[in-house]
Amino acid sequence: MDTNFTTLSQRIDAFHKLGRFISSELLAYKSGKKSFSELFDGILFKAYLKNNWFTEENQIKALEGILQFLDRELLNEWLSKYESVPHSASAKVAVIMAGNIPMVGFHDFLSVLMAGHRIIIKLSSDDKVLLPYFAQKLTDIDSAFSSLIHFEEEKLSGFDAVIATGSNNSARYFEYYFSAVPHIIRKNRNSVAIITGNETEQELKLLAEDIFTYFGLGCRNVSKIYIPEGYDVN
Repeated sequence: MDTNFTTLSQRIDAFHKLGRFISSELLAYKSGKKSFSELFDGILFKAYLKNNWFTEENQIKALEGILQFLDRELLNEWLSKYESVPHSASAKVAVIMAGNIPMVGFHDFLSVLMAGHRIIIKLSSDDKVLLPYFAQKLTDIDSAFSSLIHFEEEKLSGFDAVIATGSNNSARYFEYYFSAVPHIIRKNRNSVAIITGNETEQELKLLAEDIFTYFGLGCRNVSKIYIPEGYDVN
């Protein structure tokens, strides 16, 4: 057994504490005690300078979404659905992350570590700032994670399984290149809305958010709408 590895309860505790850290920083920011350039040691501001699609609003929204699954109760409820989670680092999982919205690969990061594996991360050039910062914070909370998290700048090697997210073109390459190991390959995905004509003003407002949040760059952003014939778009 890897003596540097944490137990499942310790992993849950560490991610819960990471969530508390994120929550306290956001609270300080929203109360005016911190500016955007000071938030998280200025890391969000640095991410914006690196990628201007990662605006203040979009990064805050992404972090608020991440917070929803870093609650201790929700983590326990999620993991209770699985019969067995290893207590020792059982595999090395390479994760090739997308960069369309801020920290879009965080749930893969969380899932691999919670499943009892080591993670080898290949970041998108569009999102190279955020996850390394929060991974370091996780390691500060529990130093055992330092041997379980690796960011790879060069060619991936030494992995037992792969999770890769990319375009339809890159997915074909991934399918071929990683065919010899267990893999999950995600391609382009689009979201569709169907309007009946009976929607309330609030529902239409929420639909607009689904279309325009993250500048429409997320796979869950609605990019096609079906409307009834004769529907008054005004």
